[in-house]
Amino acid sequence: MAIASPGLGSSLDVNSIVSQLMSLEQRPLTVLAQKEAGFQAKISALGSLQGVISAVQGAAAKLVPESGSTATQKFSVFKSTVGDPTIASIATSSSAVAGSYTLEVNQLAKQHGVVTATGATTPFSGAGDTLPVGGTLTISLDALGGSSPHTSTDIVIADGASPEDIRDAINSASAGVSAVVINGTAGKQLVLTGNEAGSNQFIKLSGIAGLAFDPDAVPQPLSDPFVQSQAAQGSSFKLNGIAVEGITNTVTTAIDGLTLTLLKGPEAPATGISTTLSISKDNASLTSGVNALVKALNDFHTTASSLGSYNAATRQAGALNGESTLRSAQSAFRSALGNVPSELSSASLQRLSDIGVTLQKDGSLVVDAAALSTAIGDDLSGVANLVAAYGGALKTATDGLVGSDGLIAARSAGLSASITSLGKQSEVISSRLTDIEARLRRQFTSLDVLIAGMTKTSSFLEQQLATLPNFYQRS
Repeated sequence: MAIASPGLGSSLDVNSIVSQLMSLEQRPLTVLAQKEAGFQAKISALGSLQGVISAVQGAAAKLVPESGSTATQKFSVFKSTVGDPTIASIATSSSAVAGSYTLEVNQLAKQHGVVTATGATTPFSGAGDTLPVGGTLTISLDALGGSSPHTSTDIVIADGASPEDIRDAINSASAGVSAVVINGTAGKQLVLTGNEAGSNQFIKLSGIAGLAFDPDAVPQPLSDPFVQSQAAQGSSFKLNGIAVEGITNTVTTAIDGLTLTLLKGPEAPATGISTTLSISKDNASLTSGVNALVKALNDFHTTASSLGSYNAATRQAGALNGESTLRSAQSAFRSALGNVPSELSSASLQRLSDIGVTLQKDGSLVVDAAALSTAIGDDLSGVANLVAAYGGALKTATDGLVGSDGLIAARSAGLSASITSLGKQSEVISSRLTDIEARLRRQFTSLDVLIAGMTKTSSFLEQQLATLPNFYQRS
């Protein structure tokens, strides 16, 4: 009779024996698992390193002027203040000049408005108050007497179109004009209003006799199907008592580097409404840019030092101790900060220490706020050029480290490939171990059965021998 469970017949602990033998056989899997854990730890550490390098990359990029712009223009920032912000707003560019001004708004720009006539001259004289004859309506926007409209749109209007049909066709055409229908006591009237205010926004309608309007015809013909409800006009104001006119409410030509937007004009009987404008230099963007870069560099230094550290007392090493990728990153930063950029070779300010950024004994950087402020006040262009040059050098260095084809991405990909390879090795070993365990169990099960059989035979023989006569009894 076969033994149902290993060891029952022989008293051998087959499961324990096989388990102990398999634990020895599984040592290669343990080694592979330890290697994989080490690779995973390095990938995680590289992610941390990439994070701090990307922060340096971002801070450095903000110091580099856009193509076609100079560093001085980038950091020539002005702060503008309006005494009464309900009257006007201002924006500045790098060509602005610090100063204070008195603004008196005399007139705001207005939109042009026209409305269809009523009575005998209404264009909607067809059956059911419709336009008898349609065609192609041309809507133009221009100054009075202008011959080159800045906007001209053709719209097809059907014969017998209702005021609503014409309204919808105009609004769908994006012609710079908005149309509404007002149903008043004199019947339906089509109202057209320019989308923009300004002296170059007069509406001219042509192409359909029943919808014609010419703003240059003064006075308007009595038979005209449209009448003017509001004339388009530009803005007028005074800066420090000097009269200025604008085509619209946004004026860029009054003072170099300043865009003035008028928001509110006088109410009758007043002829003007006044406020003050103040423009001053704002060095905050340059100062904050330097501080942001130094912080990012210090964060990199702290993280890199930790990842590459080794504690001799505890024999504990950082996750990237001995890693060439970390050493390459540190070397790239030392080179970018230690070498004078070529564009500064003849400049009076060449090193970060010239503007108050110095290296400490522990490898970190510190900003002397007073020295930086003095440098900016003495030579804004020199500081701007220096900061932009080092920003460019660091951006180039970081691009090579954290770009999609950068050093960190390549190293991480290599580690991932190694992990994949370890996984395949583990699969092969696991398959082999399965076969080994099955073989061991078969062998020990056979031994178990054999011993059980021998034990049974031994017991039988002992029983038989016990029943034999005792031929050697004592007398």
